Amino acid sequence: MIIRTPRPTGRVILASPDDRVLLFRFIPPDPWPKEPAWFLPGGGLEPGETPAQAAVREALEETGHVLDPADLGDPVAVNESAWSNQGRHFSSVHTYFFARVAAATVAPTALEDYEKEEFQLGNRWWSAGELATTSERVFPPGLAGLLPDLLAGLRPAAPVRLPGTHEGQG
Repeated sequence: MIIRTPRPTGRVILASPDDRVLLFRFIPPDPWPKEPAWFLPGGGLEPGETPAQAAVREALEETGHVLDPADLGDPVAVNESAWSNQGRHFSSVHTYFFARVAAATVAPTALEDYEKEEFQLGNRWWSAGELATTSERVFPPGLAGLLPDLLAGLRPAAPVRLPGTHEGQG
């Protein structure tokens, strides 16, 4: 029996003035194929942090964009994943927020060593149409379906439950 360590995350869908969202390229952990994929800014909660606080902290560290947890509003989506890295097993509940930024820029302020390696693979600001038609793996699954309403200023009444990435679907 595999014992998984809980590792909840706070992530943010950052939208630029021209309605593009930022994704980082990375090599996913197990159980996904070791092929480049895309993921949203964000990461694990530190002790005492809320998902919104983690999303804001990670956005600053990874992108240089300064956000306020109060301005994020309620989460727009959630999903779950089970994954492994270097022999350690994790279970994550990912909480997603939406925020607009003034410019499509990326200027990290405090990357961890492993992030410096990961982030060397690049980043890209994607349109909703590009995400809807890409054959590349994007985390979270279902992101493209959320974007039209979010970009139009419509937020869900409750967080949308996105497909679980634990099924091996990216």
